[in-house]
Amino acid sequence: YNTTIMQELCGTNHVHMFAMGGTIDKDYPRLTSGYAFEFGDECAASRIMKSHPNLGVTFDVTSVCTKDSLDIEDNDREILVNALKTRFQKYGIGQKDQFSVFRVVVTHGTDTMIETALFVRSRLDEILPSSSGIVIAFTGATKPERFVDSDASFNLGCAVGATSICPPGSVVICINGNCIPCERCVRGEESGLFELKS
Repeated sequence: YNTTIMQELCGTNHVHMFAMGGTIDKDYPRLTSGYAFEFGDECAASRIMKSHPNLGVTFDVTSVCTKDSLDIEDNDREILVNALKTRFQKYGIGQKDQFSVFRVVVTHGTDTMIETALFVRSRLDEILPSSSGIVIAFTGATKPERFVDSDASFNLGCAVGATSICPPGSVVICINGNCIPCERCVRGEESGLFELKS
């Protein structure tokens, strides 16, 4: 990567997180007669980040919706885009000497994560001033974060790290130990893994 870009990226230590629901945010049933997992009061991203006190980044978490990814529709994606627009305006993104790079992590269910990432990618030019930079990393989990053997913490950590090294303008999928540009990402039919399109 270009050295100047890397210096700008590494100098931006705040990560904005947006939660869309999905397996990562599922919690144990609260009712004794319940059997289906449900969404808890706190986003998984918030619990994970707060459990690591020695982070080199600060963060905030915004809940956009709490839905299974198969229930995510374009109007939910539009709400996410509008939330990003609002955040840009709030922090003056695009103004000279403001944030060099806007680091974003979106937690999302795995079934339609690629579709939502592509939707956001298609709207970047519309919502982002040309003088500013942004890196958006989508991630999720195959098991709820509440599970001891969940991949949630691993995937979220990869996504946070990706926002510090990917070139501005990137929208990537970070899961299974890989970071893949959303426009080149596919999900293997047999393995279920997110892979680089051949």
